[in-house]
Amino acid sequence: MFRKKRTLLVLIVLSLCFVLLSCKSYQVVPNGYTVEGDEYFINIDKELAVFLGDDILNEENWNANTGPINVSKVKAEYTKVLKHLNYLDTAYKALFTGSLKGRYNYDMLAVMNNYPNVKGQKSHLLDLTTFQREENKEGRYFYSIGEFKGKKLLHFVIPFNDRLWQEKMVSMIFLLPVDFNDIAWAKDIVQSNVAMYRDRYVFTPSRTEIQCPDDGSRSHLDYKIPEEKINKTGYMLMKAYGKVEGKRTLVVYRLMKPNDFFGSFVVCKGDYEILYTTLQDKIVWQTKINTEKDVVF
Repeated sequence: MFRKKRTLLVLIVLSLCFVLLSCKSYQVVPNGYTVEGDEYFINIDKELAVFLGDDILNEENWNANTGPINVSKVKAEYTKVLKHLNYLDTAYKALFTGSLKGRYNYDMLAVMNNYPNVKGQKSHLLDLTTFQREENKEGRYFYSIGEFKGKKLLHFVIPFNDRLWQEKMVSMIFLLPVDFNDIAWAKDIVQSNVAMYRDRYVFTPSRTEIQCPDDGSRSHLDYKIPEEKINKTGYMLMKAYGKVEGKRTLVVYRLMKPNDFFGSFVVCKGDYEILYTTLQDKIVWQTKINTEKDVVF
């Protein structure tokens, strides 16, 4: 009797192990974020920007508390997509996943290889000879078009560095309605990234919009984070929103390293809302400033 119970227990444990392994997800590269009002995904650890397209600017994508881009985990449905596309979970990590609304409603994923091929060892990267290739003065990329579980599947691979034994590849994957046929729309998003990565790429996790002439209508936006709010160990974001043509608009944002607490930027004169947030968009401190008045620290 005891032996039967022990055998049953072993079978249960083995079954649980099998389920857990079969449900294993892809890891996500830490320290990634998006900012409401900006068209780019940023990953600090990889020093990488990914252009997401204009749909990320739509207010309807930011009505939820978390925004449209997920940088915490890869859900089961996206894990199935990556396995279908032959991404090894030991060779690649996800940069982000997301569901966006705009001209089309679609899911978007981006992944990047963990390390290049190793001389003398079998390649662990995707076989790009099975893809279609496009090349122009901006650079080159590879793509395939297919279907997956009733959706159109667009798969793009952009060589960030294609030198032998130094390979870095950024992949962008789109899941769209099955009757989708506007491939040029997706290619435009990919082509913007190809051009950005072409050569002399500079990692600049920031944005400054000055939408007024330099004729006295400009001023300085100065800010200082209170001592008790300063993050001394982690990355933070400073965001400034103002009214542009009557609409709340991101005017400035900066990535702030541990212990950063002040800054000054040229902007148009007016009223601004300043937010000091985590990378996950949690507000730690906020204030309002009029740039025509002197700020007293």
